[in-house]
Amino acid sequence: MARSIRCVIAFIISTILGVGVVQYLVYPTLLQYERFENVMSRFGYTKETLIVFVVLSCWFLYLQIEFRHFSRVYLYLFYSVYLFLLFVVLFTKAPEYHTFNGDLFDFLVWDRGTLIEAFLNVAYFIPLGGLYGLRANWREFILISLLTITGIETIQYVFYIGTFSVSDILLNFLGCLVGYSSCLLIRKFLTKPALK
Repeated sequence: MARSIRCVIAFIISTILGVGVVQYLVYPTLLQYERFENVMSRFGYTKETLIVFVVLSCWFLYLQIEFRHFSRVYLYLFYSVYLFLLFVVLFTKAPEYHTFNGDLFDFLVWDRGTLIEAFLNVAYFIPLGGLYGLRANWREFILISLLTITGIETIQYVFYIGTFSVSDILLNFLGCLVGYSSCLLIRKFLTKPALK
């Protein structure tokens, strides 16, 4: 009975989190980009689809931790959708940019939009760090994540689809670090014997 109540509470919290994150952070930020606004206006349920994805991802993650068993199907489905959304956010938001920003801390300003975008640059990469946490040791994690993030920034610059930004590398790496650390904590929790 207690487990059922925890699962219901987790669903409620996942719903509040999903609605809040998409409604107040993700969606307003995406609407700042003309290409996203045009694409989202063609599909009437973009916001609702994003909310459902976040809610179900969080809730199913909780359920797997609660039952101490991770489903490969969940991981495959989650990362398929996540990587698609990450690709869209990283490579289609700008119509044409080709600039270099070497300021490591350009996000440290008292501007709500800039701070939200910095927060999202961290949050977008948490699942990627979690993926690396499934198999990589910490040295491999640092190398793989920095190469991946630097590669993404280079692709954006070379193909005129974004800005090569040193601060993005820092923020994305912090997101990967949070995801990697969280994955290690979850794996440690799952290997402990359950208390009865």
